[in-house]
Amino acid sequence: MPDGYGNLCLMERDGRIAHITFNRQDKRNAMSSDLTAEIRAALRACWDASVVTISGGDGPAFCAGADLSAQEREKNAKTEWTRTYHDFTETWEQTNYLIWQHPGVVVASVNGYCLAGGNSILASCDLAIASDQATFGLTEMGFGIFPALVVPLLSKVIQKKHLAELMFTAERISAEDAHRMGMVNWVVPHAELAEKTEILAQRLATIDPVRIESAKKTLNILEHLDWTTAARFGPTLGSAGANITDATANRTAFLGRQGAGLGQGANAQLGVF
Repeated sequence: MPDGYGNLCLMERDGRIAHITFNRQDKRNAMSSDLTAEIRAALRACWDASVVTISGGDGPAFCAGADLSAQEREKNAKTEWTRTYHDFTETWEQTNYLIWQHPGVVVASVNGYCLAGGNSILASCDLAIASDQATFGLTEMGFGIFPALVVPLLSKVIQKKHLAELMFTAERISAEDAHRMGMVNWVVPHAELAEKTEILAQRLATIDPVRIESAKKTLNILEHLDWTTAARFGPTLGSAGANITDATANRTAFLGRQGAGLGQGANAQLGVF
């Protein structure tokens, strides 16, 4: 297992923005134990970032799911198969949990195939922007395998019937259909994906980082509350947030940047807000 990142997973910093890129295109970014370990290391290394983008790079895949060939090799080598699978599922859960728990806004930039377990990563991100050439699908049932690593997380994002459609048919869908189902926020021309992702990241980076972390935690809590509790929770949090040090100054500075055209310009350039 690697101690850091930089081989199968790359990470670059640009101020308050971190760009994480899967670097296993020869395997269509299929998730191995080594790759997931590097992803976790990269996430921890950019824990202070306000925005994190996750991309599959320049190849044809965002993530094709778990690396079944690696698991099969371990099985054929007469390793303890049950333990091997259990260890992988634990590290896979930890990887997705770190994405979900990261204090910054995590944006999936889906460049190509997003299949099987790749949709776990997608579901764990806060926002998703996809190439119009990207394809999505839960292909496991086509092989008689229940998508145990994906369904629990994707069920938090899309409606039950959409999830059932993906799971039982095992068919691949287009980026437009993924958008219709609520799996991604925006679909852009493939040649513009990197540019649009950067514009989105730059816009998000103008938001006060304390507010970003607070808002993200609120969203994650609200989905577990009933209507009455949620309605009371919002104003309480807003009142507490008003007392955060420098909150007023940060808000004034942000509005000033908007007045200078930054926020509006980003909206116009992205063309998807």
